[in-house]
Amino acid sequence: MRLRLLGVSLCALGILVLTGAQAGASGLGAAADPVVTNYDSEIRVDRDGALKVSETWKLSNVTGTFTRFLLTTDHLADDVDHVQRIEDLQVKAGGETKKAEQSVDGDITSIAVEDVSGDAQLDFTYTVRGAVASTLNGTEVRFSPLTGLSYTVQDANIVYSTPEVTHVFCVAGAVDSNHPCTLAQLGETAGPTFRQQGLPPGNTVRMTVGFPAGEIAANSIVEYRKTFKRAFSTDTAQLITALAVLLLGAGGLLALYRLRGRDQVDPSRVVPASLFSLGQDTRIDFTPPADLRPGEVGTLIDERIDPVDVTATIIDLAVRGHLTITELEHANEYARPDWQLKRVANAPSEELQRYENVLVRAIFGDNDTVLVSELGPQVRANLGQVQDALYDGVVKRGWFTERPDRTRSLWTTVGLGLTVLGVVLIVLLALFSSWGLLGIAVTAVGVGLLVIGRHMPAKAPAAGRVLGQVAAIRGELLEMDVSELPSDQHVELCSRALPYAVVLGGSERWIDALVATDVDDDEDEGFPWYRGPRGWHLQHLPDSLRNLTTNLTGALFTR
Repeated sequence: MRLRLLGVSLCALGILVLTGAQAGASGLGAAADPVVTNYDSEIRVDRDGALKVSETWKLSNVTGTFTRFLLTTDHLADDVDHVQRIEDLQVKAGGETKKAEQSVDGDITSIAVEDVSGDAQLDFTYTVRGAVASTLNGTEVRFSPLTGLSYTVQDANIVYSTPEVTHVFCVAGAVDSNHPCTLAQLGETAGPTFRQQGLPPGNTVRMTVGFPAGEIAANSIVEYRKTFKRAFSTDTAQLITALAVLLLGAGGLLALYRLRGRDQVDPSRVVPASLFSLGQDTRIDFTPPADLRPGEVGTLIDERIDPVDVTATIIDLAVRGHLTITELEHANEYARPDWQLKRVANAPSEELQRYENVLVRAIFGDNDTVLVSELGPQVRANLGQVQDALYDGVVKRGWFTERPDRTRSLWTTVGLGLTVLGVVLIVLLALFSSWGLLGIAVTAVGVGLLVIGRHMPAKAPAAGRVLGQVAAIRGELLEMDVSELPSDQHVELCSRALPYAVVLGGSERWIDALVATDVDDDEDEGFPWYRGPRGWHLQHLPDSLRNLTTNLTGALFTR
């Protein structure tokens, strides 16, 4: 029994010894927290505002990389930043130069020193530029050498070497803290002295030293935050300049329009004219003034070639006997209608205008017949030539001094270029300055030129009388009592007037006048220029022509 008790006692004693040994080993292995035991700094303020800084950092229990931070950007009102730059950095340890990595991230400049271990002393020297700002009564140094450090600073002492000083101020704590430092005083023999004891990790020491006017030069480095308000500043200079550009641009656009874009004719003028005249043997002749053609009339009015101008020209060529339009029988009630265009072999000997000849060649090519449903690719390939010939024709007649399409294209291109330039200026000026309003003004002038460019083709004086005649013809087409036309010429004259009514308005009246010639219930063949399918009646003419116009427009102008 005694031997057993002795064995248990020895085991217990062994366990206690082992437990105590482990506890002791654990206590010995626990490393103390890294701290900055002392931070001592001397700052010489030169007359030009440069700060020459010498620092001694005494570190304890620091292992690896030691990183310190300086607050180098001060945000002020009106999107203004005062920026400080760290130059001529040198770090030594034990008299030997250490490699230091300097970088800027936002408002903070960091300096990282590698291979620091245990208790160490680091000596920093560097120059700060941009720390001296102007005040009402002189200048001030605003400097924060201790910012966001990850260690506790047990004792920090900063001494300035300066000329005459008017005031000092020091706060410690969070970045926005107003808690005063442990000590901030003006020395009687030495320069301003600051001290802070027990600065926790992440806190900041900010110092201000004031100087009378003329002692220390201000050297603030001013940068501006990129904000919408600043990019498009409405300060006096920017606002006046932008308004001046707008006013000058508006004046220039107005002058340009009056000189190059305003028609040199009276648009309200009406010159007596008629499509009909009394011929021999009391017959009525169809005699449009100045031998006007529907396509020319449409181009003269709106200064551009529209689908209706080409469609009216095709109908006019048919009415005048140069081609026939035959509506094909419908496969069923819902089938798409189609028409056959046929060149007339013994067409009248009248001379066609150049654009009409080009259009006929574009329609038929080397063939004598063509279906409207197959017309598209061939005509579209040559439509540019038709338009060129028609534009050249109105210039040759003296209605325009230059082709309207080219004039429009020129000024539209210039306006587009100015608009693009304005947009580029907006981006560049907004990014790199506060003159974004100037870019907006230039863009507005460019947009104005784009709008005016659409109206730039100016009609020449020679077009004035023709426009007056066109106005009289439009009134005739809209108001004339068609029943007054001779019955034996009714179909002929209404057919001749129809293409002009397609362009100028009132086509329904003239189509109805043609329909009115149907006095029986028998099916009708149509007219010499338009033939209907089997079972077709003149009552179907409005729908037939409407469908023809729609299909011709689609074939000629739809891609």
